[in-house]
Amino acid sequence: MSKHFLLIVVLWACAFLDVKAQQNIFNVPSSDITVQSKLFFQEQLNFIQDGTFLMNSTFSYGLGKEWEIGLNVLGIYVEPGPQLLTNSNAANPPVYPFYTINAQKAWKLSKTFKLAAGTQTGFSAGFHFGSYNYLNLVTALPQYTLKVITGMNYGTESFLGPGDLNPLLPTIYDPIGYQVGIEKEIIHDKLLLQAEHISGEHSLGLTALGVGYHVTSHWVLSLGYQFSNDKNPSPNSLVFEFTFVPSAVVSHKLYHEGHSEDMD
Repeated sequence: MSKHFLLIVVLWACAFLDVKAQQNIFNVPSSDITVQSKLFFQEQLNFIQDGTFLMNSTFSYGLGKEWEIGLNVLGIYVEPGPQLLTNSNAANPPVYPFYTINAQKAWKLSKTFKLAAGTQTGFSAGFHFGSYNYLNLVTALPQYTLKVITGMNYGTESFLGPGDLNPLLPTIYDPIGYQVGIEKEIIHDKLLLQAEHISGEHSLGLTALGVGYHVTSHWVLSLGYQFSNDKNPSPNSLVFEFTFVPSAVVSHKLYHEGHSEDMD
């Protein structure tokens, strides 16, 4: 347990050295790429009715040419006490916490469309391999100050837990799921309406609704609520995020001008 806490503390400390990462709306990757030579940090806290809370930490570094790479610490469950909860039993997935590398690459197709592929891949506390991979199409609609994300995903059972990734298809088990998300600017450069959905009966199958507020030009606070999909064993939760976004200027432009012509 002490080793887990030590690793978490080290990673959190890195966040305040001017850090950047693979950003999510709440759970769906937003596919905003970190600016070259900058670091991004995002911390998510999920508060569950029984007093347990969940922490997910993300860090990434912009490599340029629409590439980024970083680290995640995922699935830190803390119950009242406080006491750290872990699961290294691969016969009862998902296992947690997970320590992963994240990587993402984007390709601008036009001012309206951008394609992005990414992964979170690593090992759990019991050294079980796990991975979550996705392909997103990011559509910019400046006339509505709106960004729409549509994509598909694949994750290992060790990472997501058991359950069909796409129960809408008439098969016994479908290994490919889908994900959608929207970000709608409500107040110029300040307030975003956010919504997302990830298909599936696994632990990450959910719908989330919330808002994101730019407290400063680079710090964003987000608040929302997650509703678990049918057959997802995870409880509903209140979700809170704080995010350091050094590339906020680029993100803001998308809502008014579409995808930038510039490639770092």
